[in-house]
Amino acid sequence: MEKQNLIDILHGDISLISKVNERDIALYEIRVPVTPSDVKNMLVEYLSGKITADDLNNWAGFLCIRAEYVPPEINESDPDYYEDMFYVIQCLSTPEIDGEINEKQVKQYLSELDKYFK
Repeated sequence: MEKQNLIDILHGDISLISKVNERDIALYEIRVPVTPSDVKNMLVEYLSGKITADDLNNWAGFLCIRAEYVPPEINESDPDYYEDMFYVIQCLSTPEIDGEINEKQVKQYLSELDKYFK
């Protein structure tokens, strides 16, 4: 797995997920920063009908299990700054626990990300 493949998945190329060699899990030398904009873009893609709830779930699940996906540089004065973003990703990865992925829920997740865009 190349870093560019991981970046392409982050930016919505969900078809690449099925091509990942499971033995490549946790390539610790590769770091791919995940930003609130990345998460927001995928939520908007869902709301616009470009991806399905299953696609969004698969995308978020992939990000959750891959050690390569990390927050951008963390400000030491607020080390939990990206916690809300990762909470949204985690919720999307476990709809059986955190609730079905639907328009109402995705809009709620978008409102949870609003703090990053003020």
